[in-house]
Amino acid sequence: MHDKAASRGVLVTTSWFDKASADFAHRNGRMQLINGRNLKALLKEHLNRDVLIGLPKTPQGWLPSDIQ
Repeated sequence: MHDKAASRGVLVTTSWFDKASADFAHRNGRMQLINGRNLKALLKEHLNRDVLIGLPKTPQGWLPSDIQ
């Protein structure tokens, strides 16, 4: 973002972000983080696609339905 003088950045993963990543994005104020659970919901909402996200383990606080 700094190199391109971007006013905003979006980082998307099928996995999850740890607390340090979330804290950094919050402090920065110009970054939006989209984890696998949110990505799944966005794909369902906007494309009507119910996708399966394969992870080796279910992240803490997630339900199996968040990835299946």
